[in-house]
Amino acid sequence: MPILIAVLVMLVLGFVLGFIIALVSTKFHVEEDTRLTTIASLLPGANCGACGNPGCQAYAQKIFDKESDGNDCTVIKGEAKEKLLEYIKENIN
Repeated sequence: MPILIAVLVMLVLGFVLGFIIALVSTKFHVEEDTRLTTIASLLPGANCGACGNPGCQAYAQKIFDKESDGNDCTVIKGEAKEKLLEYIKENIN
């Protein structure tokens, strides 16, 4: 019988804490700017560090923060680079 009580207490406690977590997560939800994820998706994803950043996500953040103009990436070429620069020109500057 004591094991049954312990199991029931843990179930109720888990349900109550789960409900509180769900409530808090909806209350403090932060929307992410889709421009940052779009910039990151336009980059090649090589994470080579040739631009001076630890990876493409960090480089996308620099572009988003207007610390870079998008020309530092040596891996991206041709049409992909034109597409990235056009997106930056239209949406960031």
